Amino acid sequence: MGSTVPGGYAGKILRVDLSTERIWTEELTPEVCRTYVGGAGLGAKILWEEVPPEVGWDHPDNRLIMATGPFAGLPIWGTGGLTVVTRGAMTNGATNTQANGFFGANLKHSGYDAIVIQGRASRWVYLYIYDDTVELRDATPLLGKDTWETQQALEQLLHLSGHQLSVYSSGVAGENQVRFAAIAGDYGHVASKNGCGAVMGNKRLKAVAIVRGTKGLRVADPRGLMLAAEEIADDLKYDPSTRSLYEYGTLPGVMNLLRLGALPIKNYTTNVAPPGVDLDKWTAPGLRNGFPHRGYQCNACGMHHCHTQVLPAGPHQGELVDEPEYEGWSAGWAMGCTDPVAVAWLNTQIDRACVDVNEFGWLAGWVMECQEKGYITKEQLGGLELRWGDVEAANRLLQMIIRREGFGDLLAEGVKRAAERLGGPAAECAIYTLVGNTPRGHDHRARWEELLDTCTGSSGTLDSGPPVRHTEWGLPARFSTFDPEAVARVVGVTRGRRHFEDSLGACIFTTRTYMATLCRALNAVTGWDFTKEEAMRCGRRTAALLRAFNVRCGITPDLERPSKRYGSVPVDGPAKGQDISKHWEHMLDVWYETVGYDRRTGKPLPATLRELGLEHLIPALWGSEEAAHARR
Repeated sequence: MGSTVPGGYAGKILRVDLSTERIWTEELTPEVCRTYVGGAGLGAKILWEEVPPEVGWDHPDNRLIMATGPFAGLPIWGTGGLTVVTRGAMTNGATNTQANGFFGANLKHSGYDAIVIQGRASRWVYLYIYDDTVELRDATPLLGKDTWETQQALEQLLHLSGHQLSVYSSGVAGENQVRFAAIAGDYGHVASKNGCGAVMGNKRLKAVAIVRGTKGLRVADPRGLMLAAEEIADDLKYDPSTRSLYEYGTLPGVMNLLRLGALPIKNYTTNVAPPGVDLDKWTAPGLRNGFPHRGYQCNACGMHHCHTQVLPAGPHQGELVDEPEYEGWSAGWAMGCTDPVAVAWLNTQIDRACVDVNEFGWLAGWVMECQEKGYITKEQLGGLELRWGDVEAANRLLQMIIRREGFGDLLAEGVKRAAERLGGPAAECAIYTLVGNTPRGHDHRARWEELLDTCTGSSGTLDSGPPVRHTEWGLPARFSTFDPEAVARVVGVTRGRRHFEDSLGACIFTTRTYMATLCRALNAVTGWDFTKEEAMRCGRRTAALLRAFNVRCGITPDLERPSKRYGSVPVDGPAKGQDISKHWEHMLDVWYETVGYDRRTGKPLPATLRELGLEHLIPALWGSEEAAHARR
């Protein structure tokens, strides 16, 4: 461990060039630690500096950055965090996506804060890491295996089990460079956004396998860390706003969003549950207790969140599955399936295939609607009939997609490209942003803040996410999701909080506390004197870097809008008649003013870059335009 880096850091970045099979390390400096923290911040810095605009997502010189942060491996709940930063396949712009489990802790205990992968291997390989032993090994025997099978094969090969070995791979979808392929590991933890798995597959990297290392971790104030960790845990357990998350994870989201009209049902064609659905099965206790289950928590976590289930009925009775997150349940509703057992089974097939569950939900729901209306025929699908709620047919579609078989080759390009290729009324049914970002598993027509956030995001999905403790920033405790001015202001003011959390190496569900509390924990780990204002500035710095990268890649403000169906008016339910389209331009105006970006070009303004300590970006972004802009 380097003696000059703050507590919580290993002090080394692991570098791997797949083209030459060269492996080396470089030091992580105290200045970089303080400025970018880790995870998303460190990844954004490397992406900007090392991936020029001519290096597309599938270019060998694209970087695949797998990073963690100063909390990883420490006794704060949920500190196994992995952040993946790359230029992604869906938008050909920046990706910042997270998974939990044990990757971050294992990486830190082997002595590294991040892995930066470049080049393209001449053969299929996997990366093996155990302390100072880092090797590229032949992955030929792993080809064709899904994510669970890959982990099981490596556990058997290496004679390791449980949390001794963390394996993250891109499945069959990554091998075939499906645009929305993910990177998944530890049996159900997924870095899912913007086709990061397609990047991994393009590099012919089947998996990264990290043995839990033997290197110890140092913190500046052990007692202060334990006190802060206990305060965070108490907030999660006892605060009314987070207690249900502590008890059930994201399961309450199904009924909560159904009541708000924000649960996506049958590809946004309705917001009302079909008659005869037993909604008691969809409550959080119903979803948890409707299956034999056991906890499968992430590193150092006390949340009653991740579980493994046994299917109690149906054609796959007795099979072991991972309990879906809210996003997995909502993908089932987007396809018109209201049977929890069927959705749980399909969710695991999606994870094992290694695609983004949100994108697959929109894709399958779209194909179901298009087939019902005659826009896509049975013959186009090779004889497959895809009716609402049929998860067995949806799985057959999934297998076609991940192998790029027949019509699955087009669908493997994702909803946006497939819809644009088909055109006509089929395109009008599709849910996507014009940039190519994948909406989360909500009906954002009833959550305007998330629709705006998704369309303006620079990470391939939501950037700010649902506001957490937003009264810390002088915002009202409550605001109407249909108030365009308030929505745009809230999304703009809270921009940066999520990026800071994503830099810590911890799960965002275990950092849902006051920013001041997170800073106390960070200071106990590092010996710093971070304030919540500095933390937000750090997050906004990361957001500006990702935005600058996207602008440099040619992603412009004219693309920041929803597809026709995504931005349509709900026809029923609590949000019936609410039309965001007539407010859209004004909301963008308010958002741009709030975040300090230029409305015409999308660039962070020179004054904003200076405020964030990013003066060095000004020549690349503005050049001679800077003086002209100052006169306007």
